[in-house]
Amino acid sequence: MSAKLATTKLAILVLVSVHFSCQDHTISPRSVSFEGTYITTNEVLNPAPTLKQRTTGTSQAKPLDINKFVATATIHITPPPPFNVSGEATFYADNGDVFTTTFTGTSTPNADGTSAVTVTHTIEGGTGKFEKASGTFVGNALANPKNPTGSITYKGMITY
Repeated sequence: MSAKLATTKLAILVLVSVHFSCQDHTISPRSVSFEGTYITTNEVLNPAPTLKQRTTGTSQAKPLDINKFVATATIHITPPPPFNVSGEATFYADNGDVFTTTFTGTSTPNADGTSAVTVTHTIEGGTGKFEKASGTFVGNALANPKNPTGSITYKGMITY
């Protein structure tokens, strides 16, 4: 092989290598609407005045196929209402990917013994497609301490 041909092949190889190494192979994050209603079951872990409970919810929230969440909430039952709510939650997708949140909000008693609960979740990251997830969403529920089942509706945005 002539020196000129070898040099030309080497130059082409270097250019191709530089071209591929300079390309951005990252996938741009995308933001999607997250909305879903979950059927919930509540379990009291610690009684009032610092009420702690675990809530498990199931649904098919589209477009992310988030079919389950488990949240642990602390509700400070100290007058006057509304009562402060805070906690952590893990949301599970059909494929096993998860994202975690922290949340804060309020629980406001109603005359009929139920409470209107509003919480704002902040996404802290996760696994799989949610590894670098971020965003916020709001949950609204009507809690009834006489019935461990209920529902919560979430609405917001997730970037992943």
